[in-house]
Amino acid sequence: MAKPSSASHAGSPGRPAEQFQATGARPDPTRLRLSLGAGGIAALSAFITAIAVPSSPAVAPPASPPPAPTMVTQQRPIVYIQLTPGQSPPPGATVIDAKAPKPITIVTRVPAPAQGTVVVRTTQSGKVIP
Repeated sequence: MAKPSSASHAGSPGRPAEQFQATGARPDPTRLRLSLGAGGIAALSAFITAIAVPSSPAVAPPASPPPAPTMVTQQRPIVYIQLTPGQSPPPGATVIDAKAPKPITIVTRVPAPAQGTVVVRTTQSGKVIP
């Protein structure tokens, strides 16, 4: 059995191995990787800051007098309590006598007039047939 020659181990027979080697040195990618990483970190920082910090106007508006305070009315819910005999109501409370007649609410129902059935005939495309 014949051994292949050391010159023909890289490809088809008859080509020297030196032909497949790189002719020049490749540039070092470290600087490019570092600059892209630093740019990515800066972009991420700007993005997070834009989300976290509320926006403010670029130019402050001219000083103006503060608006006059407005009155806000708030309606408090009415709470009814029943006093036991001998108990006194809190100061400022309205007392309703238990023996007073109760307010009456009358509900009347008026039936709606009956409506006749309306039949509308249409074609498949939706046009009304007279």
